[in-house]
Amino acid sequence: MGSSRSDVGRRGHRGAGPERSEPRDSSDAGLVLAAFMEREGLTHAQLADRLGVDRTYVSKVLSGTRDIRDVGRLRQVARTIGVPPERFGLLPEPRETSLAGGQRRTLVRDVGEHVGAWRNVRLTLNHRRAQLTKAGVSLYDGATRIAGTPLLTSPDWVPAEPMDISALRLTWTDKSVPRAVTGGEAESEHCRPLMPHGGRYPRYCQAVRDLDPPSLFENRVSYRLLDVVCRQSCQEQTYGYTTYFAMVDVCEVVAHEMAAAWLRHDGNADRIRLSELPFRALIGDPFDLSRRPVLPSTDTLTIRHDPRPGCSSFLLHRRNSENVALAGGMTHIIPAGVFQPSGIAPHSVSADFDIWHNVIRELSEELLGNPEHSGSGEPIDYDAEEPFASLNAARRDGQLRLWYLGTGLDPLTLAGEILTVLVIDAQVFDRVFADVVAWNSEGDVVFSADGSVGVPWRRDTVYRLLATEPLAPAARACLELAWEQQDLLLGRHR
Repeated sequence: MGSSRSDVGRRGHRGAGPERSEPRDSSDAGLVLAAFMEREGLTHAQLADRLGVDRTYVSKVLSGTRDIRDVGRLRQVARTIGVPPERFGLLPEPRETSLAGGQRRTLVRDVGEHVGAWRNVRLTLNHRRAQLTKAGVSLYDGATRIAGTPLLTSPDWVPAEPMDISALRLTWTDKSVPRAVTGGEAESEHCRPLMPHGGRYPRYCQAVRDLDPPSLFENRVSYRLLDVVCRQSCQEQTYGYTTYFAMVDVCEVVAHEMAAAWLRHDGNADRIRLSELPFRALIGDPFDLSRRPVLPSTDTLTIRHDPRPGCSSFLLHRRNSENVALAGGMTHIIPAGVFQPSGIAPHSVSADFDIWHNVIRELSEELLGNPEHSGSGEPIDYDAEEPFASLNAARRDGQLRLWYLGTGLDPLTLAGEILTVLVIDAQVFDRVFADVVAWNSEGDVVFSADGSVGVPWRRDTVYRLLATEPLAPAARACLELAWEQQDLLLGRHR
């Protein structure tokens, strides 16, 4: 979690990418910004909002105690305030030189500037997800949204009321389903940065790995959602194979494209149109699951149920954008993680094709700080290993219940989200998670003022969070649905 992301140039030395190219002179950046702020009648806070940075960062630049030396940020500043990049000592946009035989080569210096601009979009993506999510929603005016939240859904994807997880039936197909959109198309080129030897990165995940790697970033075999069918008393979902990076190559490109457009329009999301988002337009109908690899996440609202009035609580997680590739900088529910097996062995792939197993593995990792099951060890014995054995026993004894709420799509990334609620008796929770951690590899676990894990399950707390917290769309949808259906969820979990 070490390095700050408020100045993306500080991370330029990481990875295998080219070294950061610095401008010739940025000493007058504060003067230029001060003139712009005076002309437009802006406060420090308003200027910071336009630039997509913190107010303290702007104050330091204006006072001269800090220079802007990252070329990507300088280009973004120049675009925002409407001055040519040369005003900050920058070269014009990346250009090519002619070689013998008609070939073209991009200048190494320009590669550095282009990579800096790409990193700046990534920075915006990680710090402005709430605003960018709102912009994504506006592009799908006709789509159904879950309980008025940003999460998109199809009417057949959400049951009339919560169902026990056993009513969600998963089927498997070995039939290969080609992906119409992979992320390597010409429409995604503007989101893939230049490489030192010329040309663009062929895959977005390779650029992230080299130029902006989170601490958790590895390719894994995963389950690809292919179809959702709602029946009277159950829902059926069909899956095949995909990989984590295949999802990143589409979902993060869609989000990157939106962040770049947001910067071009100075943070005015209302001006963004689908016509300037060629990759998103290429995907087309987001509910056509054959168009792209959809690797859903299981998002679980965990409620520690205490029958005493006002004593129940629920768990939240502030995800660190340094550590995770998706939903960084947002508050999420616990546990949440992509739906994938714990290993590549056939036994693991088969045994872990189960939402319950995915949820309890994530609980083990996020609440107890246990290492992620990445396929390097033996298959998990869920009936013998802890905390899985205790959770399975509590489920059999009716001391906890996992409910299914529905499935949706994140409007920014178009990633799939499987919404669930875990209601667990307080004494079981306190015993199994007696050693709960304050932080894990993905962020910080939220504690109450009295030091207890979670926050009170009360109307004032829930409504305040919904109104003020930068909640991930899936977290917001789970909270809205669970609060609406709490009598069912808390009254029949035994």
